[in-house]
Amino acid sequence: MALTEITLRANNRDTNNSRGPRQTTLFDSLGAAQRRHKRQRKAAGQENASIENSRADATEKAVKRARTEVPECTAERPQKLCEARSVLAVRRFGMSSAHTAQRYRQRQLLAMDSVFATSRLASLVSPATGVFQLYADTEPQRGVLPLACKYSAMGEQLALVDESGFVSVFGTRTVDAQSDVSLEPILRWKAHDNSAFDVEWRADCAQMVTASADETLRVWDVEHQQCMGLFVGHAQTVRSVSWRSASMHCFSSASRDGSIMIWDSRCNKERVDGEYVYRPVNVIGHAHNLGSSKKPMRGKKGMLGGSVTAICHLQHNTDLLASVGSTSEIVKFWDVRMKAHVRPFALPTPAMSTLLSTSSAGRSRGTASLSLDPDGTRLYSACNDNSVYVHNAMMPGLPIARLTAPEFECQSFNVGTSMSTCGRHLAAGSSSGNVVVWELDRMGTNSSGRRAVLQAHTKEAGCVAWHPGRDKMQLATCGDDGVLRLWEENARLAESAKIDPTKQCSWGVSQVVCSSAHR
Repeated sequence: MALTEITLRANNRDTNNSRGPRQTTLFDSLGAAQRRHKRQRKAAGQENASIENSRADATEKAVKRARTEVPECTAERPQKLCEARSVLAVRRFGMSSAHTAQRYRQRQLLAMDSVFATSRLASLVSPATGVFQLYADTEPQRGVLPLACKYSAMGEQLALVDESGFVSVFGTRTVDAQSDVSLEPILRWKAHDNSAFDVEWRADCAQMVTASADETLRVWDVEHQQCMGLFVGHAQTVRSVSWRSASMHCFSSASRDGSIMIWDSRCNKERVDGEYVYRPVNVIGHAHNLGSSKKPMRGKKGMLGGSVTAICHLQHNTDLLASVGSTSEIVKFWDVRMKAHVRPFALPTPAMSTLLSTSSAGRSRGTASLSLDPDGTRLYSACNDNSVYVHNAMMPGLPIARLTAPEFECQSFNVGTSMSTCGRHLAAGSSSGNVVVWELDRMGTNSSGRRAVLQAHTKEAGCVAWHPGRDKMQLATCGDDGVLRLWEENARLAESAKIDPTKQCSWGVSQVVCSSAHR
């Protein structure tokens, strides 16, 4: 204690004994200020409590109104409920600071978001008016299978290609169960003389490119059904095609001959018999060949082993192309600007590639399809070991996660996957005829273990495609039974389809299940 303080306290004692005027020390002033501030805070707290009580009563009424007035499957309902409950949290748990209340609201919103996402999956339904039979049993083309379906970038049209080489374009109207009008194509034309394996829309939705088993690709003017160019160069069936991100002229294709070809409609063309014929501007040969010797294994027509089953252009770097093949679960990333080796039997070197997971350390199995999430950060590959692997598209390495389900079977290279525009749902076809929709978290994994099983087709369901609109939840599925189904979110119709035995045969219904490890 300082000397001056001791002197002041001594003077105070002497003054009190002589009943003279008392001197105030520094500590007495501080104590008085603290007591005054305490009384002010207490009064302000009582006032705030009365205000919060009145607000809480109003928000409780708002919660009741939100539960009764806002539809159960809309995105507005969880947000409105959380706004009301954040005020209740301030009252119940003493959260006086705005930051703490905001954190509570965020946690509640994340939890409720998962609950409402589950209810949206449970309300998926495909009524009889949302079904299109590719060919009737009386037609000579019966038994022809649909091979791919894709939505346009704006979501206004859906293209379907089949084994007969036809392209069918449907309007993506809302499915009305009470309507007498069934699902019918608005456009249909013969695109190839052989099976059409894939279709991809251009960004402006005016043109599309089709890939066929006749070893060619064609670019079409959709409005007039006119071929704008013939692209030749592959030696086997063209399995997959992908437009370069935001490009109007460049796209890539993958074939069973093991090659990836890069095309540009502005160059390498000549006019033959009245139409333009294009040659590739770059070729990546033997992209997924596992042979390490100078003479890799050979297949039909002298083809080097290792078919390329799917390709996908990345978003963060438009010069990178991801590809998978029939030989392993590895995803390879190619720089489309680099010329491949021209030496005989030389295997090209990718810019990057993923690593094999520990679960696939035994026999190598092929990969059927690739899907990129809307953010361009996650890649999903459906493998023939009945798994969907989650990869980091920015920094490839070991898979981040592995999605499995007893209902999911991937026994062929025709099983497709598709990511929803919101990034919360991954749909995958199955050899069993079901379609599995996994519920994903913000990291792109199925941490909740919940999934929806769509009882869609009687045979293998190979084609799936999500509607690209954020305000519309619609899913298209195709199967080897020759049926195209459109699934939409409608809780009332979904409930009636599950309890009405007359609808269970013709309607498609959804069932939400959870893995036992996450219950």
